[in-house]
Amino acid sequence: MARNVLRFTGVGGQGVLLAGEIFASAKINLGGFGVKTATYTSQVRGGPTVVDIQLDDEEIWYPHAIDGEVEFMLSVADASYQLFKNGVKEGATIVIEPNLVFPTDEDRKKWNIVEIPIITIAKEEVKLVLTQSVVALAIANAFQKVIDDETLKATMLAAVPERFHKPNLLAYELGQKYAQEAMANA
Repeated sequence: MARNVLRFTGVGGQGVLLAGEIFASAKINLGGFGVKTATYTSQVRGGPTVVDIQLDDEEIWYPHAIDGEVEFMLSVADASYQLFKNGVKEGATIVIEPNLVFPTDEDRKKWNIVEIPIITIAKEEVKLVLTQSVVALAIANAFQKVIDDETLKATMLAAVPERFHKPNLLAYELGQKYAQEAMANA
């Protein structure tokens, strides 16, 4: 597998950090290398947040993603989308929460913008908004195919309390389903 660079953006408290940790841990569990680097603004809760995830079979020598190398981005907040979108390669896929992220027409020409209501799925279908990070995790993996699903799910289950296993498994399944539908309709 070649090097993969993914970016999740949101605001503090939305769970994008957990999704990054799960990706990096899953790659390490497979014997590879995974690095998650988080950047926060001065606001602890509600401020723009970005998590860059690097996955590789070779050792990773620099922990930060380099602008122009990000191959996939998922964003659930407009402020962070606007701040961090320019690091994404031209032509790459950016999945957005359409109720909260508002790309310009120029953005839609530059990147493959895919709209999936991540927070709505977690809130209304899983009935637990905290699972939005797992919905996002499944969507990102469906698009990028960087970790096999069983390893990613096992890593995710190890990262959450047992009482949340069932809703998180449902969140993962729903994330995959919505991603597959979005890819089929593209």
